[in-house]
Order: sequence, then C-alpha cells, then structure tokens
Amino acid sequence: MKTFIDFFNRIPVGVLLALSAASVIAGDYFSKFWSVNQRPIFYALGLAGYLLSGIFYIPTLLREGLIITSIVWVVASTAGFLIIGVAIFKESLSPLQIVGVVLGTAALVILSWK
Repeated sequence: MKTFIDFFNRIPVGVLLALSAASVIAGDYFSKFWSVNQRPIFYALGLAGYLLSGIFYIPTLLREGLIITSIVWVVASTAGFLIIGVAIFKESLSPLQIVGVVLGTAALVILSWK
C-alpha cells in the first residue's frame, strides 16, 4: 500500500482529478454504448472506467479535502457527460433541464472557490 501511496503522491492533484473524471466519462460512454448494443465487452469497459476513476480519485483525499475534490470532479465529469450525451448519443435536454444544468454547474463552481 505504501508504494501505491508514494506513487500517487508524486502526481499533482489536478492531474489525478482529470484522470479520474476522464475515466468515469469513459465508463459512462461504454455503459451507454452497452445499453444500446448489449455486448459484454462494453459492459466490461464501462466497469473498468468506473474502477479506474476510483483508483485515481481516492489518493486525492490524502492531500485535499473531500468537498473540494468532489466538486471539481463533479464539474469536470458533468461537462464530459453533457458532451457525450449531446454530441455522441444525440440526446436532448429540455429548456428547463438546460437551466438546471447551468445553475447546478454554476453552484458547484462557486462552492469550489477557496
């Protein structure tokens, strides 16, 4: 465990959060793809993305607080989810849902300010 901690302590928190967000976005991408195609490989890739997200995220808590790291992670992940949903899977949001996403993201950004 010490080797694991030492390795991740050399990586900047921002990089770990970016890798974690990218991993969960990949997990959601493959999970959504699985929901359309239901091929086992997409299911496995979705799970792998979620697992990697946790592997990158958990070490951030050794150096930063839960609230700030979680908010940064949520904002980054939400941006990725929106891009994937709208651009790749052609999902749409109602005007009210768009307002909710904008207000929710703005609230998270405000909460993360130090």
